[in-house]
Amino acid sequence: MEITQSNILLLGLLLLSGLFSGQLASKIGMPRVAAYVFTGTLFSPELLGHFFKTTPDDWSQPITQTALAIIAFIIGGSITAAQLQRMGKSMIGIALGESLGAALAVFLGLLVLAPTLDGIPLVSIALIFSAISTTTAPAGTIAVLHQYRAKGPLSTTLLGVVALDDALGIILFAIVIALISGGSIEYNLEIALFEIIVAIIVGAVAGFFLAKLAPYVHKKSMLLPLTLGSILVVSGLSEILHFSALLSAMALGFLSRFFLFSAGDKLFGSIDFLEETVFLLFFTLAGTHFHSAIFLQHLDLILVYFFARILGKLIGSGFGAKLTKAPILVTRWLGFSLVPQAGVAVGLALTLSHQAEFKEVSLVIINVILATTLIYEFIGPLTARFALQKAGEIPTAKTGTPR
Repeated sequence: MEITQSNILLLGLLLLSGLFSGQLASKIGMPRVAAYVFTGTLFSPELLGHFFKTTPDDWSQPITQTALAIIAFIIGGSITAAQLQRMGKSMIGIALGESLGAALAVFLGLLVLAPTLDGIPLVSIALIFSAISTTTAPAGTIAVLHQYRAKGPLSTTLLGVVALDDALGIILFAIVIALISGGSIEYNLEIALFEIIVAIIVGAVAGFFLAKLAPYVHKKSMLLPLTLGSILVVSGLSEILHFSALLSAMALGFLSRFFLFSAGDKLFGSIDFLEETVFLLFFTLAGTHFHSAIFLQHLDLILVYFFARILGKLIGSGFGAKLTKAPILVTRWLGFSLVPQAGVAVGLALTLSHQAEFKEVSLVIINVILATTLIYEFIGPLTARFALQKAGEIPTAKTGTPR
């Protein structure tokens, strides 16, 4: 799609207004992600976007896809092989429990409590929402851990779980879309599983080559184009070969860190300063898809999704932790740290808007996810801090040690 001067002007205004709203949010103790989404809604077609005589739907796909691939790469690199080896059983058990718990709670909640949508099969929309509900926002979680210098079994387990449940969510989403997209279920499922395997293989191979090339780049500032180029190659291949860019970028992040061992920190450090700009751009663009009429029409969907997902996360994480004999503090409090939801969930919703068969349903899903993202990103950091305090992993002001 052509990017006109009007589009470029809108993009510049989104970046600047998102920057200042994020700064203001930080000053009053609110999450910046929520400020970015809110700022984006102000530039939706119904409001300021009307004056630009353009909608981001026409030109934002490559930008949002690239931003989301970078986010997925960072998620993949947030967990190390050593962490998986040390706490892998607990991490995998808890991730499966809380992901499937959220998916089941949202699916049943929407079937029982949500009304029938005109022209949209309720089972289909419930399946889509249940797949999206599995994901957790690693950015909000990591920000809280860094802000309070939290350390301990809960903090370590939490980092692994949010990376794993995002991968599970992407896989489940691909399977659900295959099941409801029409045609033979068996054939669609085979195609979905094939695409998932190809995505992981492509990401793994790219991660191997990225790790082998990185030592030859001696100047730290030049690691960024190497890393960014690798992400773009994987993302571009996913578009051409029709596999999940998110899953592939996540595999790229995990495997490049795995093959680099301790030197992985240097590689990921090169992209750290770009992270906030990516979040700013992605979430403000996501906010421009807001439609007040759809939002008001589906308040019941928003409420059911919001509460059902939290309930499923709390029960599922506790069940998974008990089953894998995780420490009691992890069993009791981890679920409260899994409330935030943002980037991957919004990204999955946005991918539907670029598929003709889901064009109508995507408007409903995007607006429900945007609305709940605002709420989750406000209360999520608070519930995460509450859990870390209860687990005694936030240092005290006097001693500087976890209490």
